[in-house]
Amino acid sequence: MTADPLTLGNALTGRTALITGAAGALGSAIALRFAAEGARVALADLDLSATQAVAGEIATATGADVRALAVDVTDAAALDDAAAALEADWGVCDTIVPNAGVLALAPALDLSLREWNLALTVNLTGAFVTATTFARRLIAAEQGGTITFTSSLFGVRGGRGNAAYSATKFGVIGLSQSLAADFADNGIRVNAVCPGQIETAMLDDLFQRRATQNATTPSQERTDFESRIPLKRLGTPDEVARTFVYLASDQSSYLTGQHIVLDGGWQVG
Repeated sequence: MTADPLTLGNALTGRTALITGAAGALGSAIALRFAAEGARVALADLDLSATQAVAGEIATATGADVRALAVDVTDAAALDDAAAALEADWGVCDTIVPNAGVLALAPALDLSLREWNLALTVNLTGAFVTATTFARRLIAAEQGGTITFTSSLFGVRGGRGNAAYSATKFGVIGLSQSLAADFADNGIRVNAVCPGQIETAMLDDLFQRRATQNATTPSQERTDFESRIPLKRLGTPDEVARTFVYLASDQSSYLTGQHIVLDGGWQVG
C-alpha cells in the first residue's frame, strides 16, 4: 500500500472513522489517509484476512489505532453489532464512509435479475443501512459527524453496459442528498464522492471486459480511456482519498448535500 507522499497531519485528530469495503483499493487508500490525519480507523470488509493485512500496514505506516472487522453491509444486525463493539471501545463513530460496492457491467438485455439485485443490495441498500445504523448512534449521543458516500462518475451520467451499476450510484447521490436534509438538525453533514477512471482492480476488470466485448486488448482499452480524459491519465486512489479527508474534516464545515466528481475532466473534455 502506498500513498505518495504520505504526510502525517491533524485534519482528523480525535475522529473515529468506519470505512466499509476497506480491503479494496479505494477503501484502503481512504483508511490510510484518515489514519495519517489522526483518526482512529475501523476497516470493515467481508474479507477479514485481507482487511487485517491492510490494517496492519496502515498501523505500521502511521502509528494510528486501527481495527479490522468482518462485516457484511447487507446484514443490518451485523452492522449494528460492529457499531456497538466500536462504541464500547472508542465511543461513537463520527466519521462514516459507506464505500462497499460491486461492479455490474453488462448490456441491459444481458443483465440477469440476480446481477441487478446484487448491485442494488450491496451498492445502495448496503450504503443506506451503514449510514443509518451509525447515524442513529450519533443522534442518540447528541454528537455531530460526517457521512461520505462513494458514488461514481456513473452516478451522474449513464453509460453503455452500466444499467445496474449506474442506477445504484445515481441512487447513492439521491440518498446522500436526502440524508443531508434529514440529519442537518443533528449536526451530521452528508456528501458523496464520485470517482471517475481510477487505478483500481475494478477498473482493470472493466478493461478486460471491454476488451472481450470489443475484440481488443486491455491495454488498448486503457489507452482509449486515457485519451478521452483531458488530464490524459487515470486518477489514483490516493487522490480520491484526499477528497474524503476534505469532506470529513472541518475544512468543509459548511458543505453538505453535495457530490464531488473526480474525473480528470472526463465530463467536459
